[in-house]
Amino acid sequence: MSILKTLKVSQFRYCLALVILLFACSAVLLAQQEDKNAKEKKEEPPKKTSQEKQKGQGEPRRGGPAQDKPSQPAPAQSNPRTSSQPQTGNDQNRGQKATDQPQSREKQNPDLQNPENRRPERTNQGQQQGQPAAPPQKQVQPKVNRNEMGRGGNQPSGQTNTTSRPVPQHGKPGTPAQPQIVRYPNGQPHTVRTVDGGMVRRSATGQVVEVHTPGGAVIRHAPTGIRRVEVVRPGNRLVVTSGRNYGYVQRPVVIANRSFVQRTYVSRGVIYTRVYRPVIFGGITLQIYTPVRYYRPAFYAWAYNPWPRPIMYTWGWGAAPWYVFYGGYFVPYPTYVSPIYWLTDYLIADAMASAYQERIDALSAPPPPYAVMPRTELTPEVKQFVADEVRRQIDMERAESQNANSAAYNADMAPPLFADNSRHTFVVSNALLVNSGLRECTLSEGDVIQTLGVPPMNSPVADVGVLASKPMECRKGSVVSIPLPDLQEMQNYMRETVERGLGELQTRGGQSGLPAPPPNSANTIETPFAAQVHPDNNAAQELTQTEQEANQAEKNVVDQSSVVAGQTGASPATISLGQKIDEVVAIQGQPQKIVDLGNKKIYVYPDLKITFIDGQVVDVQ
Repeated sequence: MSILKTLKVSQFRYCLALVILLFACSAVLLAQQEDKNAKEKKEEPPKKTSQEKQKGQGEPRRGGPAQDKPSQPAPAQSNPRTSSQPQTGNDQNRGQKATDQPQSREKQNPDLQNPENRRPERTNQGQQQGQPAAPPQKQVQPKVNRNEMGRGGNQPSGQTNTTSRPVPQHGKPGTPAQPQIVRYPNGQPHTVRTVDGGMVRRSATGQVVEVHTPGGAVIRHAPTGIRRVEVVRPGNRLVVTSGRNYGYVQRPVVIANRSFVQRTYVSRGVIYTRVYRPVIFGGITLQIYTPVRYYRPAFYAWAYNPWPRPIMYTWGWGAAPWYVFYGGYFVPYPTYVSPIYWLTDYLIADAMASAYQERIDALSAPPPPYAVMPRTELTPEVKQFVADEVRRQIDMERAESQNANSAAYNADMAPPLFADNSRHTFVVSNALLVNSGLRECTLSEGDVIQTLGVPPMNSPVADVGVLASKPMECRKGSVVSIPLPDLQEMQNYMRETVERGLGELQTRGGQSGLPAPPPNSANTIETPFAAQVHPDNNAAQELTQTEQEANQAEKNVVDQSSVVAGQTGASPATISLGQKIDEVVAIQGQPQKIVDLGNKKIYVYPDLKITFIDGQVVDVQ
């Protein structure tokens, strides 16, 4: 009986094991079949609907030729260049079509949703001027990496909108594939960019103001007739010349593990050096003058305080050609109560006399003088602003002299221009063409400007008020925009000249009516790095070579720009002063950066900056 029960249990277990084995085999076979079906389904290309097939006709395939004669025309699309709404910088919205337009190619092809796989759409420039559209392009642009934009590639960033920058074909990165023209409202050329990297900017009267050569030289023509050439040489050497006898060679130097720049100046055969510390402010590198020697504390105290009694001093240039040239714009003080006011006249006279001599050397003939002014434009009130700034500069230098090491080596501090959040007054030493509202105007040597506070973050310019100017220049009381490097050079010039004037007071004290400084204030104290500053022996030769090379290079670019400006019909769409923001965006595309200064906005592109005031173009650089 027990044997029978054991046999039945064994049969039951055998049947149960057999059932489990059959279920396991079935599951394995089912899983293999599902995996096979999934692979076949994945490898099979997606089927297009009839509507999608209809849309796909007439559009070139990625990597294949365009279809010249589509069986059915694609639906009409509006040109984003003529849209009145500027596109946003969001990647999801770039190149977005209006709601009544057909489905975008990104939705038809999922590969295009990757920004690196997108290719810029091509539009015909004639569509912007109401001309018939050109036939579809047969070439397909290769994929571009948006991270390579502006780093030597020859393709615009991987955006799907049609406002991409022209594809650079020649010269340095960022140069246009075809000439670009910016015009004044009257149609005259403002800026012309050539395909090889050249650029010419003209004033409203047609005079050449600025030239960029394909070789990298920047040539500026001041309203006074002086030409300034800037060229970067190997080793990050900057050569700046303003004529046969003027200029400097700037090169980086490392002193005590700190970075400085040294300039070797050449002025009518005289060679001297200056040292500057680079400071980055708002994304722009400013060169801050750094003395290599200071006066003694007793001398600063003597120069900072009033003299025991007012003195009379005769300068000796009352009949000098430069003084007569300016037609009574500037009159020195009749008496001096302190060194501050003597240094104020010394500063103003030096700026005007030096600029006059540069004009003579540049033009090889005396320029026509200013008409005699009915009143002195440089009033005592304006000169008081200058005197207060001179006092501030002396006080700052006196404080630095207490710790020359820290003052010279601290490259992280804000530039003195804006460190105290105060208004500063400067004398213009080199003529500039600047913007005042919707027009351009001139500031020349001896004009006086005053800063209006710290400029907004990342602004390349600062607004200043004009306190004094000459006839036919920026109007007194107007507000103009000055590039930060030019403003910093005004501050450098003031400090260098005041320092030189202090040297005159120290050596000539007790003569010609000047009070003598105290005995314990003689000589100077050198900084630890003064011995490491030496002039470049070949600076004069470099200036001469740069001047000669610029002559032919400038002529070639100007001649080429004149040909481009005279072209019609096939010329590219142009930007005109007075255009609105959406019109510029339709032509140039979205900028790399927007500097928002309230009613003033600066659109920064790879190769130009466009300034808007109240939504209209006022300047292109």
